[in-house]
Amino acid sequence: MRVLIATASRHGATREIGDRIAVAIREGFRRHSIGDEVLVQDCDDVDAVADYDAVVLGSAVYMGRWLKSARILAEREFSELETRPVWLFSSGPLGDSNKEPPKGKWDKASWALEHRVFGGKIDRAVLSRRERLVVTLIKAANEDDRCWSDIDAWADHICTHLTALARQTAVN
Repeated sequence: MRVLIATASRHGATREIGDRIAVAIREGFRRHSIGDEVLVQDCDDVDAVADYDAVVLGSAVYMGRWLKSARILAEREFSELETRPVWLFSSGPLGDSNKEPPKGKWDKASWALEHRVFGGKIDRAVLSRRERLVVTLIKAANEDDRCWSDIDAWADHICTHLTALARQTAVN
């Protein structure tokens, strides 16, 4: 089974979530003796999703929107995404801020099995001057609000779904 995990990450925190999901899926496939190819790519580097059996697509959220590269990929590959299992995730809210998925042409797409929102991470050391100004204005502290146990549980949920799909495909 070929699984693409495509992420749009400005400073690497969302990519780290994608990497963590990939590790969990690979480990789950090995436990169940499912042959796999799980690839993590930046959205900018994805040419097409047609060669993949399933897609996990995630983006950092800035000002209530996914990053441009994720939006472009989702819109460009819309018809292909409709034909395979797809999970979406967003990373960015901190603390008790809004955990609702950001809006987009695809936000209510029937083809997305689920859209999860995970906390984000702020590391002032890697922010641009403009980003540091915004973080200062909204009084956000350096923090990592990603809940790894939630991310791991969601990755296991995805793996369970894909394992069942792989077994069903092997029988047919």
